[in-house]
Amino acid sequence: MIDQLSLGIWESYIACWSDPDQKDRKTILSHLLDAGCTFTDPNIEIAGIDDLSDYMSQFQNNHLGVKFVITSFNVHHGNSLTHWNMVNSEGVILRKGASFGIFKDGKLSKISGFFWDA
Repeated sequence: MIDQLSLGIWESYIACWSDPDQKDRKTILSHLLDAGCTFTDPNIEIAGIDDLSDYMSQFQNNHLGVKFVITSFNVHHGNSLTHWNMVNSEGVILRKGASFGIFKDGKLSKISGFFWDA
């Protein structure tokens, strides 16, 4: 059975990658992420909501119209594994990936992203 609360957090989190309003995005992220959260992917290591939001802005500037779609989600004991596709505005898959998340007190505290070509 899927933990709907954890899945909802992930769905809101990935939507932030496409939200161009930085103030709105930071407000949403503050409800989803621990203040001392960390984010890593093959390109970067970030600590904190402000730096992650800034990274999301840079991503949006480099990938106009792109969004993420969850393809599978698993969670247990405060750990989650989310598989996703990065798609363009026409729904064409550009990349596939997975993110490992650790929850702390109902918020994501650590996110590690992995991606590969579609």
